[in-house]
Amino acid sequence: MRKTSHRALAASCLGLLVASVHAAEQESAETRFVNFPFMVEGVERTAALYVPSDYDSSRKWPLIVFLHGGGGNGDNNGNALTERLDRQTPVRAIRENPERFPALVAFPRCPEGKIWSPIPADPVQSSWRLRRHGREPIPDAEDHVTAVIDAIIAKFAVDKDRVILTGHSMGGEGAIRYAALHPERIAAVAPSAGAAVIVLEDAPVLAGMGVWVFQGETDNISTAPLARRMIDAIRAAGGQPQFTEHEGEGHGMSKLVYQDPNVIAWMLEQRRRGE
Repeated sequence: MRKTSHRALAASCLGLLVASVHAAEQESAETRFVNFPFMVEGVERTAALYVPSDYDSSRKWPLIVFLHGGGGNGDNNGNALTERLDRQTPVRAIRENPERFPALVAFPRCPEGKIWSPIPADPVQSSWRLRRHGREPIPDAEDHVTAVIDAIIAKFAVDKDRVILTGHSMGGEGAIRYAALHPERIAAVAPSAGAAVIVLEDAPVLAGMGVWVFQGETDNISTAPLARRMIDAIRAAGGQPQFTEHEGEGHGMSKLVYQDPNVIAWMLEQRRRGE
């Protein structure tokens, strides 16, 4: 009797496990977050990619690339659909309101010990970033951003004139810097809390694309004065950037950005400007 009981219990547990796996697969199919492999210098990496449920290749789709903050670095080889992904604010926004995101949305991961985009030596930076990183350049993952964009374009029907880059914190500073370095790829950039470091020399290039900067008023990592200084430089170069400074908000204000339907609509309206 005891053996029978144990077998029954094991069968019951196995049934629950199979059911939970099927439930997870069904949830994944509905939200359409998939593992997307791509190569960087011969090494396979894995990004998470949101594919709208009504995606088909008969028309071109915008592509939004989100760059995470400095706490999210690591290795996604094989599986990017982890609990860490679910903590990303844009992922929660997509799950809650998928109808706002008629676009492919990519979530690459920055390797340990690197930042997203190259920053020149001795940049203008906040005191927090200066204490953390000093004045010397840091190894970067610019090639990861390029590789994931190119790989998605190669596999999906992407409108190359509607590639939008965004990110929070380290991802915000990486997004605006990458956009300035690659205006031939990027239609618009929307950095959130990304003014811990600014490169004023990028302003003339950024003046030629859509820019919407988001900043928390009380943020002591990415400071409002540096964000305003970058906006002023882009405007002085002839650009028309938008700037939203959230009163009373600190560094962790990304929810106010990615759960705002007007912000997502703006991203999807942007197109790369002609030469």
